Amino acid sequence: MSMASRAVRQRAIAEMFRDVERRWGNLDKLLRPDLRVERSAALSTQSLRRLFALETLALVIPNFVQRPEPLADAIQQAGETARNWSVTSARGMESSDVKAVGGTPYNMAVSMGDTERYFAEDVPSAKKWVRSLPGGDALDRLRCDLDDAWPGGCSSKKSDEGRAHHIGLGRVMAGPTQWSRGFVHVDELAPMSPTKGHFSANLYLKLPSEGGHLELWPLQFESRWEFYTNAHTLSKLVSIDEGAQRELRARLPPPIVLEVAPGDLVLLSVQRPHAVQGWSSSCSRASLQSFVNFAGDDAALTLEA
Repeated sequence: MSMASRAVRQRAIAEMFRDVERRWGNLDKLLRPDLRVERSAALSTQSLRRLFALETLALVIPNFVQRPEPLADAIQQAGETARNWSVTSARGMESSDVKAVGGTPYNMAVSMGDTERYFAEDVPSAKKWVRSLPGGDALDRLRCDLDDAWPGGCSSKKSDEGRAHHIGLGRVMAGPTQWSRGFVHVDELAPMSPTKGHFSANLYLKLPSEGGHLELWPLQFESRWEFYTNAHTLSKLVSIDEGAQRELRARLPPPIVLEVAPGDLVLLSVQRPHAVQGWSSSCSRASLQSFVNFAGDDAALTLEA
């Protein structure tokens, strides 16, 4: 198929989904205005069950990292020489706002055909590096606290051969950010379920003087019908094009703003729209991030980065 024919076909498909959404779509029906952010002094079985059952918008553990400043400084310093992974847009390959610090994300290792080095070298060296930092036991504490709180326990995600993934990596987001209002997105575009799902666990270490907080939308679709009848808009949640972002901001209601502080742990579903507020200064935002895989009440949680 020629490029011209492919473009015609893509436009026809886009117009079809636009018409389907016009006829049967209704984003308002997917909103859950009853959802609230839960704050707790520590991770608990009950609070995790509510989060995984999609009954809360986010779970916040204040002051999970007692002294975040030294750890933030170490991660930010390492971020000065970290690789800025490129992302694909309609304009071609572009740099993202976020640098992964301390190791290579698995999806990047896969795209480079470098998974052997990822398991054999990258994961062990990253684990050693982060543990050498002041306060660098934070990711180990996260895994242990999840293991204690969740009946099925918690461990690093394993490959089919039993090799461990990263349980988390540093993240540095430098200003001024590409998206002045924040980049609205999901990390996985799929129907949500109270019996399985994907969540992020972010340890906030440093925030810019303005911006840098979380924006959350209590949107939830649980069936293919709900997705397909709203696919014209929902598909933009995995696009980095400026036009798609403008349309999302126009179609979605105002977000719920979750103000975070250095040291806070925040868990949320990455299948719901969310964004980090942008900022115009040269300040940076530093964090440690892990992804939590939930496979049911009786299954172990697994962590990856």
